[in-house]
Amino acid sequence: MTVSTDKQIPSVWTEVKTGFFRLKSVIWALVFKEFKVRLGTGRMGIVWVLVEPVVSMLVMSTIWLIIGREKIENTHVMLYIGAGFVIFLTVRRGIAPIPQAIIANGALLNYPQVKPFDTILARYILEMWLHSIASCWLFLSLWWLAGIVPTFPDPMLCIQAMAVAMLLSLAIALPLAVYGTFHEGITKMVGILSQPLMILSAILYSMNDLPTKARYILSWNPIVHIIESFRHGAFGTKLFVGHSLLYPAYVGLVLLGFGFVAYHANRFKLIQK
Repeated sequence: MTVSTDKQIPSVWTEVKTGFFRLKSVIWALVFKEFKVRLGTGRMGIVWVLVEPVVSMLVMSTIWLIIGREKIENTHVMLYIGAGFVIFLTVRRGIAPIPQAIIANGALLNYPQVKPFDTILARYILEMWLHSIASCWLFLSLWWLAGIVPTFPDPMLCIQAMAVAMLLSLAIALPLAVYGTFHEGITKMVGILSQPLMILSAILYSMNDLPTKARYILSWNPIVHIIESFRHGAFGTKLFVGHSLLYPAYVGLVLLGFGFVAYHANRFKLIQK
């Protein structure tokens, strides 16, 4: 019995190792395929992803500058709003375009090596990679054009906030991808309903400037907590009463768990679809 068990252990380990390398090969092949598709449909698609945070920041901060407000919480308005867009657009990727990954790669699901979740993960990796470059470009452009730089008193908090934002993005994308594959109207409806989300996520203002009741209502939005954490780590801004980075992390974990349950229950239907 002992000899048999000893022989099984290397066999199981070899099988797991082989499966991991196969999965890695499939994921990276899908990532490169997604990137080529982006380039093939026009380079403007890639360019827009890279400049979207900068353009959004310029448009919104210009409104404040016209009004005559140059700083929010002792931070230049362009830097303050730009940091908000960095986090918001990270989560926004989970609403679109990541959920369309299964539909866009439907033909590849005929291959036994490719699973529906592989297509979601591949597009998620590409989107996060492109957005990370875009975020760096935003801060570099502010430094280059206006000499405005964040002080980063707590860089670890910035990293934690970005990690939670990426977690929440995947957690939103997974169930949307599963149910949106069966009912395309779901992703369209969620996309429409999410339009006011930018206003409700404290990108353009400080939570500390709001009345207590308004601040309490907006605090139910997990994106607000992530944005405020990132700003606190980057500029040392004051955190609002009731702030918690654990809250969006728990929301992300619950949604991700729900997404995996939904995916597991529908994994064969997704391939047939």
